[in-house]
Amino acid sequence: MPTALKRDSLPKSGLLVLLLIMAVQVAGCARENPPTEKALAALTGRAVLPADTFAEGPVVGRRLDPDKVNGRTIPFASVPVQGFSSLIHLGEDQFLALQDNGFGTLANSPDYPLRWYHLQVDLDDPPPTGGKVSVMGLVDLTDPQSLLPFALSGNDSLRSLTGADLDPESFVPVPDGSFWIGEEFGPSLLHVSPRGEVLEKPVDIPIVPPLRAFARGSPYYRTPDHPDLRFLRHAENRDDLANQPRSGGIEGLAVNPAGSRIYVAVEKGLRDDPIAGRRVILEFDPARRSFTGNYWFYLADAGDISLASLEAVDNHVLLVLERDTKEGVRARIKRVYRIELGRVVPGGFLRKDLVCDLLNIDDSAGVTRAEKGAIGLGRRYRFPYVTPECLVVLDQQTILLANDNNYPMSVGRRPPDTPDDNEFIRLHLNRPLGPTPPTPAD
Repeated sequence: MPTALKRDSLPKSGLLVLLLIMAVQVAGCARENPPTEKALAALTGRAVLPADTFAEGPVVGRRLDPDKVNGRTIPFASVPVQGFSSLIHLGEDQFLALQDNGFGTLANSPDYPLRWYHLQVDLDDPPPTGGKVSVMGLVDLTDPQSLLPFALSGNDSLRSLTGADLDPESFVPVPDGSFWIGEEFGPSLLHVSPRGEVLEKPVDIPIVPPLRAFARGSPYYRTPDHPDLRFLRHAENRDDLANQPRSGGIEGLAVNPAGSRIYVAVEKGLRDDPIAGRRVILEFDPARRSFTGNYWFYLADAGDISLASLEAVDNHVLLVLERDTKEGVRARIKRVYRIELGRVVPGGFLRKDLVCDLLNIDDSAGVTRAEKGAIGLGRRYRFPYVTPECLVVLDQQTILLANDNNYPMSVGRRPPDTPDDNEFIRLHLNRPLGPTPPTPAD
């Protein structure tokens, strides 16, 4: 069982601790432009699902404004296959890809069906434009037992869910074949069947004891889109009661090899937390449908950085994906870090070790070719998307990543007006992900 940072073991508040934490955070901020003379990972495979890929479904995008975005006319006659926020590896070249709420907000996505896709991803010997990604099937999310504690945006007989109901950002399988989804609007955890049916009421995300002074009176994280707040008439009232920013809920979930523990990463900090980069990782017991009380503090590289994905290597080693809000040539922080639960640095934050910088990847194998007008293709490969959100460990020295392409809004690869594709990359790491030997500083 990993050593948890519990309330009794936390550093006591005081000037010395606050100064120490600020020093650690400043050091992290100073790494926004790290040296890139040596890449920590090499590109060994790449596959691309073109941006203009559509699946069966209703007309979507009626709430988008303006009528044209990056050359695409809105609304769309069917559903764009986009917005991948999490991957589950089924073995070999097969994956499940969770789609997020659609176009990014509760207000603009009431016609967008929530679903996940079954994909076949060819990462081996891809052409310069990328190997093929095939859409093999899909599962729509529904609430047939009326378990969600709010009225749905739609009214069909299946009680289908849309992007105005929930914002799915991550999912993991558990041994009984069901899935747990990290949902951002609440934020909350949602339990669903293999057929996408909601199995029980959502589980709210608790505020850990040391942060309750910044929780605005709530025992749980609440964004302005929380079900308890979203129907308040005035936006300022929702904002006053929300202790967390919109789009700041649960982006990362990781499950241990036995499926007995789920690790939950809160994407952003509490609004009133004086330590802007402080994030929390909590432990959840899926069998008991409850949080265990174990949690750890994590310090992001800067105050505006999101924890975009979480992945388990084993029972106590996790990978964390950090990202900034920039894309293309302006992107600065797209990084994967390794942490060991319970291994902390002065100040009480988890020690983190850089696994790879997604803006500095070696492509000496020639998987891609430099292309006029494209950013980050060729010998020094970059993954310059605003939202790299999917992270999978394939083995001790191989990881896979994919972006949420935010179709048709994001233009990180070929600006200024070419929507991003869904891109999958396989990386070979210079160092294995296994346990790190202790150092004198530990």
